Amino acid sequence: MLVKFYLLGAALALMPLPIQPQEPYSQNLFHYVPLNIDKSVFPINFEVATNSDMVLVKCPGAGYRHKNDEDVFMNSNDVLKYKNFVPLNTSLFVWVPLLKKSSNSAQLNCGKIFIKSGENPWVHISWTYNVKWINSMSKNIKINLNNMDHPLPETPDECHDATGNLLIMSEDRENDTVVAVNPRNVKNPYANQLFYYFIKPEQNDERKIIEPCSIYRGFKDLPTINLPDYEVTYLSDKVAKVKENVLNKVYYIGSQEIKIKVNLKLNNDTQFYRCEEISLSKMRYTKNGLIDIKDSTIKINSSFFINVFDLVKLVYNHLDTTGDKEVSQIYYFGPALKNFTYGVDYIRYIHPSEGPNCAVNFMNVGYLEKVVYNGIEGNIDTLHSTDGIKGKFKKNLDFIFFEETNGCKINSKCKTYIRCIYKTLDGTITMPYIFDYSNRIVG
Repeated sequence: MLVKFYLLGAALALMPLPIQPQEPYSQNLFHYVPLNIDKSVFPINFEVATNSDMVLVKCPGAGYRHKNDEDVFMNSNDVLKYKNFVPLNTSLFVWVPLLKKSSNSAQLNCGKIFIKSGENPWVHISWTYNVKWINSMSKNIKINLNNMDHPLPETPDECHDATGNLLIMSEDRENDTVVAVNPRNVKNPYANQLFYYFIKPEQNDERKIIEPCSIYRGFKDLPTINLPDYEVTYLSDKVAKVKENVLNKVYYIGSQEIKIKVNLKLNNDTQFYRCEEISLSKMRYTKNGLIDIKDSTIKINSSFFINVFDLVKLVYNHLDTTGDKEVSQIYYFGPALKNFTYGVDYIRYIHPSEGPNCAVNFMNVGYLEKVVYNGIEGNIDTLHSTDGIKGKFKKNLDFIFFEETNGCKINSKCKTYIRCIYKTLDGTITMPYIFDYSNRIVG
């Protein structure tokens, strides 16, 4: 540690002092910072009362001297990458773009100031700000809309004809940074991108924070929801069936999840709506039609998972000059065949508390329409009057339980045969079961 401070002191001692410092102490630039500072002074708290998610914050520059000519300021990397964003003919300060975080606040590390203090040759202090956005509409900036098939306006009306003195900035979402924008040639635009217009500050501007004079939000025409790895067949305007036979990807129903890629597509363009948030809700197909499954809605960006057979609704909220529009698509992931019978009978070894049964729903893609009980077929609505079945079943909310085949209570070799036939959006799924008593648990 002593070696580090020695080297630092040597380096600072070799740094040339300004020949003609513009302002030895520059106190007017940072009048909100005490003249005598120590580590307890920082961070300094600022409040911003605006709906803009981006502001410019003033930081000391490499030429700044807070109290003494010997003071040295070293900017952080967060500041250095933006030092040329706002061109100034001074090294005393730098305007840094700052984006609000999800916590409605953000911290800015301007760098470190090295000062001489008493017997210690150098004391370094981190110069930091805590910026908090408060819930106030006192400075509500109108957010205009711009179709990104056209250039951005160069001089918005709100900026008082400041042509030539405007700075346009936006967020580079992929790299989590701020970029300067050419209104005639926006690089890699994306949906709902915000463009912040700032009037270039004067050389002697004493403000600590600058808010934009105008904000624009980018949009394009309505996209469509697209599954790039699959072809679909439209069963209706809102319901599409995925053509892929998803059963080829698993050995047993429900044995694993399948990842599905999704994007938003405008003609052949999939880049503009990249990483936009899509709402996904699970759905259930019932006798009364499609219903949303309560508390199943999640937010996704580029992929989601299904449970082999599945039914999901994807919704994207699109904003343009006419207001919010909802783009939605329901996807049915089912077997390739419309009328599908699972090829291997499930063998059930019956516990005395159990019995031959059919679930009322097949996952979330079908509802029980018919049963075949030991060769006798009956519609669910007429089982009470179907000979061979009536009086031999009980029903609850989730299952229909059937009596064991006559004699199975004393004959361990007999079986009960059940076929559960489920109505789906475009056909049926049949699940054949053999309830085998040969290994029946006694007790």
